[in-house]
Amino acid sequence: MRLLCDLGNTRMKWAWVEGAQLSGFGAGDYSGTNTYATRLAGPVKPTAIAAMSVARHRNEAFTRFCEKQWALSPCWYRSLRAGFGVSSLYEPPDALGVDRFAALVGARARFPGQAVCVADCGTAITIDAMDSEGVFQGGAILPGLLAAADALRAIAPHLVIPAHDRFYAAYGRTTHDAMGAGLVLGAAGAIERIFRDQGAVLGHHARLVLTGGDAARLAPYLTGPYEHLAHLTLEGLAVMAS
Repeated sequence: MRLLCDLGNTRMKWAWVEGAQLSGFGAGDYSGTNTYATRLAGPVKPTAIAAMSVARHRNEAFTRFCEKQWALSPCWYRSLRAGFGVSSLYEPPDALGVDRFAALVGARARFPGQAVCVADCGTAITIDAMDSEGVFQGGAILPGLLAAADALRAIAPHLVIPAHDRFYAAYGRTTHDAMGAGLVLGAAGAIERIFRDQGAVLGHHARLVLTGGDAARLAPYLTGPYEHLAHLTLEGLAVMAS
């Protein structure tokens, strides 16, 4: 059984894969002195470790953990000009975050022959356009919900981060709810606007796919059809590592 690991900016995500079946999904931040040991150590020893990272300063510590825990070194994957059914017009191709590339690979595997826009809602929100031939045309990057809230709080310290479990309407009647409405509705509106503009190039048959930690929070505020695939980047990494 292989271990898949995605080292993000603020969280690490993982899954186990046997054949084409993914299971044992997990996620956690980087707090604590024994982060990897407490989350990944267990009765199962992986036969191989496939990893990708946009937090390269964490790669060395993760490699040391894998070598100590299982006497295995992770195989690190990166973005390519072309591979796994995806061709990239990004310049230079390896500047594209590997999580974005993996999400496109996962979307291509899920929806072969279809144009797809992938909105990955994490520390940053990325909306990436891939045509029906598997050519990644480019995308847009905007701050994620927490990053945007932190930026507001940095210049206006009295503002607090809104709760994740509230419903937000455009007519917030407290500062707290008004801030939540701006963050959530603003992000959802940006995704839909960018998707609309990308669809003008891809064709209006393009499919919108949501993934990332905040996808479920933003999904109710979208007005059009979408697919929510919570583990799309790990699905793509599984394809890359197969």
